[in-house]
Amino acid sequence: MSMLRVLLMGLLALALAACSRGPDPARLEAEVQQRLDLAFGAGSIRLAQLDRRGSASDANAPGDEERLVVYFDASLRLERDLDFGSWDSPGVASLVSALGAGPRGLSGIRAGGNRAGDTLKAHGSLIYRRSDSGWTAVVPQGFKPPPAPGSLEPAASQPREQLVAAISTALKLSPGGTGVKERAIISDELGRALGNIQGRLSRLQQGYPLAGGPVSGQYARLAQAMASLLRPRGVNLTPLTTEGGLDNLRRLRDGDAVAAFSQSDMAHLALSGSGPFRDEGPYGGLRVLASLYPEPVHVLVRGDGPIENMAGLKGKRVNLGLPGSASRDTALAVLAAHGLKTTDLAEVASLDLQLALTAMRDGQLDATLQVIGEPADSIRAASEAMPLRLLPLDEQAIRSLEATRPGTFASRIAVGSYPNQDRSTPTLAVSALLLGDERLSVGEAEHLVRELFTPGLDWLGAGSIQGEQLSRANARRGTAIPMHEGALQALQAP
Repeated sequence: MSMLRVLLMGLLALALAACSRGPDPARLEAEVQQRLDLAFGAGSIRLAQLDRRGSASDANAPGDEERLVVYFDASLRLERDLDFGSWDSPGVASLVSALGAGPRGLSGIRAGGNRAGDTLKAHGSLIYRRSDSGWTAVVPQGFKPPPAPGSLEPAASQPREQLVAAISTALKLSPGGTGVKERAIISDELGRALGNIQGRLSRLQQGYPLAGGPVSGQYARLAQAMASLLRPRGVNLTPLTTEGGLDNLRRLRDGDAVAAFSQSDMAHLALSGSGPFRDEGPYGGLRVLASLYPEPVHVLVRGDGPIENMAGLKGKRVNLGLPGSASRDTALAVLAAHGLKTTDLAEVASLDLQLALTAMRDGQLDATLQVIGEPADSIRAASEAMPLRLLPLDEQAIRSLEATRPGTFASRIAVGSYPNQDRSTPTLAVSALLLGDERLSVGEAEHLVRELFTPGLDWLGAGSIQGEQLSRANARRGTAIPMHEGALQALQAP
């Protein structure tokens, strides 16, 4: 019995030692309050209570550093009115970043704005690095999005592998087995075909195939959140995996989707049949169902590097995004507005955001441009491995783009949207739009939009930070093309 007691006491001592690693409670509380003050201004949000919930070694720490992720539960009291869904002031993005929380780690946020005296609850985390002087806060723990649900991507399952093999045989490819490149091509085309089949079957069942985006991207998570929140309200959405906004517009035009997400500037180019849509001609029936949230241009460089402004990109290795993507088209326009051509760059990369950030970390790239809603999960996570800096766009360039590129508008990435971002960053933004066309009846569009803006939908609980920015007040903002008649009726209704 005495031996068991000794063992239990030893285990208890180890547990207490583990919990005591890292900063003391007063230091942790001060760090959290400091981040809230930086993001929202002193006297805006008061940390009413903080309870530490353990810690763990940071698996992503550099090899020469000891880092600790400290988890906590916090109660926050609002000292003034705050609208966390606002497009024009620090909102849920800044709160998530300041606390190192995920969308499901916040509660108490109200559609239409919170009032002074409201209490919010948060499950958050901070990362600390051990130094000679003790534990020093590094950045909030980056939110890692949950794996995309199966409905968003045809799985690389055994049946799909069998299909790849069958297609290889039908095409009379090498009898010894298809090579890696050939299998990649077949798998890619098969994925598109399965997406098209999925959309047509959904339409057959009186549903709405919704062209979302790449797996685990913001469009994909918003599409899944919409599907889960609106299904109980009689709107049957089937999210489709796509290559993004450009692909979505083409799927919508071809009838493979009934609704789609895309950038406002891309929607205008599609309507007019210009830019990347020159060969297709004008898409005269394209209509906006709702403007959803702003997508600012992010120009990212290493925070420990020499580049301080857009002119500093000349002669550097710069990623512009995937070929054919809506973001890349906007990035090229941003460079041109600053007097930069691709030939002025030492190297032009064509990577997705995650790969571009990895290349920056490894010293293979100097900068990347991306149009994406804030906070971008991959940018927050990358901030744990390297210091990052957001470059401001020149005011003259912003004005020029606003005047010549319909669907764009001046914006600022709010202070605190990303770790160590101590000032707001002037930039250009587009609106993420929910689009349909004239084949969607007035009644269908009215019902979809009315339910989309139902008060009290728990977007954070459904896993979408961007969904929290949806509001009737901004539903026509930055649209650049005509609204659907059914959407107008829904938005004009009391």
